[in-house]
Amino acid sequence: MIGSPRPGAASQSTLVNTAIALLMSAIALITLALSISDDLGDGAFFALIAAEIVLIATMGALYGSVHAQSIADTAQRQRDEEALDALEPLHGGERR
Repeated sequence: MIGSPRPGAASQSTLVNTAIALLMSAIALITLALSISDDLGDGAFFALIAAEIVLIATMGALYGSVHAQSIADTAQRQRDEEALDALEPLHGGERR
């Protein structure tokens, strides 16, 4: 069996689940900021908005990472298929 060339890499589903959890955190912060905006001072309100922006930027980075990884996986799969197609004549066309 051939091992993965990236043994320490996180799986795509883990990154997507993390981004979804961050999305829920951002929605909760937005709801919190809007519901208590009258009771907060300007500094605290803007701190909540800054935290939301950081969460959204992190989600974008995670989704970008997943997209780049899927493109790399597709390219690797295509190279593997081309290598197997190139080896097909050596097999003699016999099927087992």
